[in-house]
Amino acid sequence: MIKVMLVDDEPIEREGLMLMLLRNRSNIQVVAEASNGQKAVELALEHKPDLIFMDIKMPRMDGVQAVKEILSKLPTTKCIMVSAFNTFEYAQQVMKYGVKEYLLKPSKLSDVLEAVDRMVMEIEETQKNKVHQQELSQRLERISTLVEREFVFSMMMDDVHDFQKEDWDQWLDLQEKSGFVIIFSFQAHDGFSDRKDKERWYQRLRIILHEQNLDCLVGPLINYQVPVFVFSSKGTVQEDVLLSTISAFQHKESARLLAGTGSVVEHTGYFPQSYEEAVYALESVYNHQTANYMIFHPELKKKRQELIPFEKEKELIEAIKEGDLQRSLQQFDTYFQLVHEASQHELKETMKRMEEFFSVLTRPIKELGIDEEVQLSLQMLESPMQVRERAKSHLISIMEHIREWRKNDIDVLLLNTKAYIDHNYHKQITLDDVAEKVGLSSYYLSKLFKDRFDITFIDYLTQARLNKAKKFLRDDRLSLKEIALTIGYKDPNYFSRVFKKETDLSPSEYRRKLMSTKK
Repeated sequence: MIKVMLVDDEPIEREGLMLMLLRNRSNIQVVAEASNGQKAVELALEHKPDLIFMDIKMPRMDGVQAVKEILSKLPTTKCIMVSAFNTFEYAQQVMKYGVKEYLLKPSKLSDVLEAVDRMVMEIEETQKNKVHQQELSQRLERISTLVEREFVFSMMMDDVHDFQKEDWDQWLDLQEKSGFVIIFSFQAHDGFSDRKDKERWYQRLRIILHEQNLDCLVGPLINYQVPVFVFSSKGTVQEDVLLSTISAFQHKESARLLAGTGSVVEHTGYFPQSYEEAVYALESVYNHQTANYMIFHPELKKKRQELIPFEKEKELIEAIKEGDLQRSLQQFDTYFQLVHEASQHELKETMKRMEEFFSVLTRPIKELGIDEEVQLSLQMLESPMQVRERAKSHLISIMEHIREWRKNDIDVLLLNTKAYIDHNYHKQITLDDVAEKVGLSSYYLSKLFKDRFDITFIDYLTQARLNKAKKFLRDDRLSLKEIALTIGYKDPNYFSRVFKKETDLSPSEYRRKLMSTKK
């Protein structure tokens, strides 16, 4: 519908004009009427009409002045001037403001309709162009976002893809800017999240960064992580960016936002270095449960190199077996970097070790009863980041099968039973307690547990406690009584009898043997 406003100091003129329009043009809607120029300006700003019929001679403010004020604020509005005076002077004045139609009173129906049709054609063409421009703008924004993500991804992979550096610079206006990389990581408080949650968190993060007027490029959402390349100016303080972003996010969402930040580099060519440092920093956050962010410093890398990859491999495999996708991906990032460093950053050696990891993973996956192809070939890849993302993608596929299996198999109950013992061995737990928690009778749980794992419930509990006891006995600062209480035995003497029965050594003898071996 075309919105029309009628302006004339004679009510009968407005009424006659309205009848002409409404009886002959179904696409016209009269939204306002005014009896003087001043009122016309007020109503025009309120209703924003597409077309105005404006009388020239009116009290308080004439039509020429009214048109001037209206078009200065509503430049796309069209006007048809109406006057009883056939003077070139009036026509010349309004033509300066873009008015093209001029009707003489009394106006013939045909003249009015022809003028309206010409104006409506212009209005519709203008509206059509406006919609087209909006669509182009939205399309360009989507393309820009895709290019932005592609650039960030190419920097992560240390690979220029099909674009040359000049193409990136021209499209994204990089101009050899200095900056640093932040890797943000989403973490659900309850450990569960779906695709919609992650997409909502991702969009929220983009909005927050935009609202901060931060000069940055936001990369793609990869699992739970979002890399962001921040271009720094003299006033950009890394910690301020992290604090404000995390605070704003957690104020709006019921999830944690973690972050690791690389050091500031001189230009975009060094962004892969800052990205790798951000990975180190984020891993440090993962290893400190209370920290929300970490800024890279050389000591982080040094401490990290002291970690034992074998221990990290065991932690990763346990997380995979438990079906914990988020923890598995976090553990994988740490493990991959350790493997890469242990390989002296050699691509072929890194690929070989990662292939070996998936070969090792085959056995625990088979033990779960899952018939899934675990081994992986990483040949033909060209960079460590490509190896990492390909291996991570394969891991996600494996995890999906594990999670599906855990939902539909009775082994879930048995694995939950084992997991419950592993996490609660230090408490006074009984078979009846655990059976109630998993929803089975104690008799049936005991039978299934023995059939599945070839060990009784009580023997497994004892084994879990004694394995912990052996670790605690390495610390000669802990007394035997403290160790007994810590692992779930109220009576230290009973603990000693159970320990000797299982190992043929008393706890004291076992400790002395350990100490002598160390010497």
